Amino acid sequence: MKQVRAWITLALLGQSYTVLQAQAASDVAKQFAGMWRLASNPQRLADGTSRQGSNSVAYAFFDANASHMCFVSMNPNRPLWKSQSAPTAEEGLSALKGFGAYCSTIEIHPKEGFIVRNYEINQTPNAVGKMTKRWYKFEGANRMTLQIDAAELTLPVVENILIWERVGK
Repeated sequence: MKQVRAWITLALLGQSYTVLQAQAASDVAKQFAGMWRLASNPQRLADGTSRQGSNSVAYAFFDANASHMCFVSMNPNRPLWKSQSAPTAEEGLSALKGFGAYCSTIEIHPKEGFIVRNYEINQTPNAVGKMTKRWYKFEGANRMTLQIDAAELTLPVVENILIWERVGK
């Protein structure tokens, strides 16, 4: 009889833990929900110096459940085309290199403090279907940081942080 009670207790504790995790994910989702503007993108380099990311104008949009998001960015210093409607091949390539866009599903891991994004749409065809990890922190209701997972960085960048400010509210 004692063994049955122990199993029942363990089962109830497991259910409680699952409910708490779901509540925590729901609370985090509420923090993500909405539109965010990139405030800064500091990158630390292997030689110890730092710089700002080149695509410094960006927006991120999270749905109400933070189960989907879209992102768009651009380098504001892209050269203008000589012809408004017919860029040269070099101008077209420059425009593409200075622009980023994707949409993804999101999995929130509140206990660990990261999200996993699964790309459904991406300007880079090879990225569709791939997953990436971002470590998140909220600083009040209107500021968030997303840090790119170290495994995804390419030298000379050894740390890349996106600092976001909520639009509106």
